[in-house]
Amino acid sequence: MSSIEFDIPEDHRIAFQKYYKQKVAPKCAPFEAKREGVNQRRRENAKFTTPIYYIGITIILGAFAGLLGVQFMLVPMDYFVPLMIVAFLPAPVIALAVIASGKESNELYNAAFEKLYPISLKYFGDDFALTREPKVDFSLFLELGLLPKTDKQYAQNCLKGTYNKVPFQFYEVDAYNTKSNNNGSVQREIIFNGVLLVCNIPKRFNSTTLLVTDKGSLKNRLEGFKTKLSRVKLEDVRFERRFEVYSSDQVEARYLLNPLMMENLLALSRELNAEVEACFYQKQLLIKIPTKHHFFINQLDLDRPIDFKRNIEQMFTELGYTFSIIDTLKLDKHTGL
Repeated sequence: MSSIEFDIPEDHRIAFQKYYKQKVAPKCAPFEAKREGVNQRRRENAKFTTPIYYIGITIILGAFAGLLGVQFMLVPMDYFVPLMIVAFLPAPVIALAVIASGKESNELYNAAFEKLYPISLKYFGDDFALTREPKVDFSLFLELGLLPKTDKQYAQNCLKGTYNKVPFQFYEVDAYNTKSNNNGSVQREIIFNGVLLVCNIPKRFNSTTLLVTDKGSLKNRLEGFKTKLSRVKLEDVRFERRFEVYSSDQVEARYLLNPLMMENLLALSRELNAEVEACFYQKQLLIKIPTKHHFFINQLDLDRPIDFKRNIEQMFTELGYTFSIIDTLKLDKHTGL
C-alpha cells in the first residue's frame, strides 16, 4: 500500500510519498483489515435485502399502474383506496432494507475518513484542520454586503490553515430563504452557494473597501443606496467593467487597489470563471466566490482497498483551489498593502 502512486502536483510527490508511508499508511491498515469482513456481511445481508427491495418496487409500480387505470376508468373506483395503501405501504420496508444493508459499511468508511483526513491534512502544516458543520457568526459578512440577507446562512465545512505565511479560513456556505407551503412543509430557496475565504493580512486597514460585481448602471445605483460607503472611481477601464468599488476612505481604497492588485483580482475572476467579490476590512481580506462544487466529500469505496488515494488526490485539488487564490493575489508578498 505504501508504494501507491498519487496523481498530485509533481513538486509534492516525493515529499508526500514519504509522509504517506510514515503517517497515513499505518493508519489505513486497521480499516483495510476490517473491510473484507464488512463486505462479506454486506453480501450476506444482500441475499435478504435485495429481494425485499425489488419485490417492494414491483408492488409499488403495480399499484401505481392500477391508479392510472382508475384515472382512465379502466379499473373500478372502488379500488382507489386499496391501491393507494399498496402504493405507499412498502416504502418504509424498502427504506429499512436499504439502511440495514449499508449501515455497517457507512460506519466503517465514515470512521476511516474522520481518522485519515486530519492526518493527511497535517502534511500541509500542523495548524491545518477541517471542521464539519462549524458554528459561524455571519453577521460581519451580512453587514459588509458579502452575503445576501436571507432567512438562514449555513456553513457545511470550515478549513483553517496557513499557506505561504498567510493564515486563512475557508468556509463552504449556503444562504437560503424558507417558505411554508400550504401542506405545512417548508421549502428552501437557495440564494447563494459557494465559498467565503478569509485571509489574515499583517496590516490593519483604516477603512472598509468593498468590491462587488458590476451589475449595470441601474442595479449599481440600487446597490449604492444599500451601503454607507462611497463609490470609488478607478482609472482601469477593465476593472471598472468587472467591479464596483465602495469605501469609507477614497485615498486608502486607491492605495489598496493599485494597478498590480487590480490586475491580480481580474486574473482571479478569469481563473475561477466566477463573480468574485471581496472586502478589505481591518486586518482581513474577505473573498466571496459562488460555486456549486461540494468540497471535502468522502471518496472511500469499500469495493476498493482503503488506501485513501482518491481522498488524498481530491484534497490536493481542493486545497490547490485556495492556494491559487492566495498565489494569484500575491498575498504572501503583501503587494501594495
